[in-house]
Amino acid sequence: MLKTISITESDTGEDVPLEVNFKQVWASLDDLSGSEDADGKIIALNVRKYVIRYIKEVVISGVEMLVVDEDGTYNITSVQQLGRKNFLLLKCRKRE
Repeated sequence: MLKTISITESDTGEDVPLEVNFKQVWASLDDLSGSEDADGKIIALNVRKYVIRYIKEVVISGVEMLVVDEDGTYNITSVQQLGRKNFLLLKCRKRE
């Protein structure tokens, strides 16, 4: 499921982010998760690559979208076209 983030105004006038469903898509998953040792500490890396069919709106504003999968929500860090308007490669990092 792809989601967009929309900013709405609360009763007090504060801007509040709201996740809005954008589109249900099928995706091929490549899980690159692992761990990294930094200064003696183990840091878990939750990184994934998804390949989806070409969607123009994702090319334009994909880095402002979210991918919701079975095991969590992922921020899209980059969008790359594969072929001429055939597929998109979404590089994602798990939301904390």
